[in-house]
Amino acid sequence: MIKSLRINLYIDGIILIILGILTLRYPVEAIVSAGFIIGVGLVASGINYLSGFYFFRLKRFIINGLLDIITGAIMILQPGITAFIIPFVVALWLFTTGITRTCASFWLGGAKIPGWGFMLINGIALILLALFMFISPLHSAFSIMMILACVLIASGVFAILEGYFIDK
Repeated sequence: MIKSLRINLYIDGIILIILGILTLRYPVEAIVSAGFIIGVGLVASGINYLSGFYFFRLKRFIINGLLDIITGAIMILQPGITAFIIPFVVALWLFTTGITRTCASFWLGGAKIPGWGFMLINGIALILLALFMFISPLHSAFSIMMILACVLIASGVFAILEGYFIDK
């Protein structure tokens, strides 16, 4: 069983490293693919926000949820346009999420719920990152792909190491 797991982790690691290298080699194609994946993620995020409204009755979750779902659907259905506008879409998503988190942090702080300051810092950081992305979309698009490539390669290396050190 350990041998099967080790082989599985090695294969997983190799696949992730190859995906990372391909992302570095073909960043434009990776942007189109990432646009689709981000679109799916935004639809899921939007559904999550709408469920958050259902449970917590925070009206701002409706706006964020609908924006996420609409933006995600556009990204899925229009891959060519998405590749061109992905930095703006990601920036808009980060900005709206940052605003939502900042507003929610004030609500949590008023309710004396511990940890609200972390949500405030996160919200402000997301807003600042979004503003940078609006200012420099080309750099943002390639930065997104380079970060993705690095994460894929690192994750692949760690999977191989996990396989090597299992049961040692």
